[in-house]
Amino acid sequence: MYIGQLDCYERGSEIANMLLNIKTNDTAIYRITDKIGELSLKITEEEEFRDPIQLSEGEHLYVQSDGSMLLTREESWKEAKLGRIFKSGEIYKENETRNWIKSSEYIGILGSHVKFEEMMSKIIDEPYKKCQERIVFINDGAKWQWKWIEAEYPQAIQILDYFHAMENIGKYIKVSVLKSKRTNIMDRIGKALKENGIHDVINQLDQIPRNTKIKREAYETLMVYISNNKKRMDYPKYIKSGLLIGSGAIESAHRTVLQKRMKQSGQRWSKKGLEKMISLRVLNMSGYWNKIRDLITKAA
Repeated sequence: MYIGQLDCYERGSEIANMLLNIKTNDTAIYRITDKIGELSLKITEEEEFRDPIQLSEGEHLYVQSDGSMLLTREESWKEAKLGRIFKSGEIYKENETRNWIKSSEYIGILGSHVKFEEMMSKIIDEPYKKCQERIVFINDGAKWQWKWIEAEYPQAIQILDYFHAMENIGKYIKVSVLKSKRTNIMDRIGKALKENGIHDVINQLDQIPRNTKIKREAYETLMVYISNNKKRMDYPKYIKSGLLIGSGAIESAHRTVLQKRMKQSGQRWSKKGLEKMISLRVLNMSGYWNKIRDLITKAA
């Protein structure tokens, strides 16, 4: 079952033969993995197997979530929602631009955001009760995410992903500024956003001539976006406090947790098959493989 969630079933039989000297085939690996995946879904809904999160003095808990499109037989592309939860004490700096996160809790689901929120809350609620002002949500602006956070975790720190903010500013710059000047302007705005804040950026944007309908409409769209997210864009404060301002951790998780196994060339999954594989991948990447194996053994 471990090999089945690690790589495609055909390659899994090769791994078993070459490394373990076990003669098997892809059909056998599929059947075992599918059955264990079904049991894992039931366990994740019924059993309390996750370790409670304890924050050390001054430590923050980061919560990030996003969607990833996976190909199904029944409905073509369908969104899988993935959540990643990790402590600041688990972050290690590899270089000036890259961090490494030692361990994380993952939640994955192919379905409605309501169930996803419930599953996330099971992990977040207890640390929030004890350290509500040290819970940090970083997201890319999806309305359902902020609505949930506002309702359930109003005292937590909310941060709009810096790169998503710059992407939206870039859309306006693209239609309002000559191509030869865009890079310099974006560099200046990005620096101002980090060092001086959104008000300085608004002042800079306001100085760009809006002498066509397209430019005026793009400006109005950007101002609505900024207005909706302004309270989540205090990047100078976040940086001074030593907080992350980007959602790269969840984007990386999509590649390693979901896409690495479920978005290989030519793959199309049944919805039920995806749900089982998501469950297995999430449990393994969260570090609960041995616990789940023991629970399955007892259940059998």
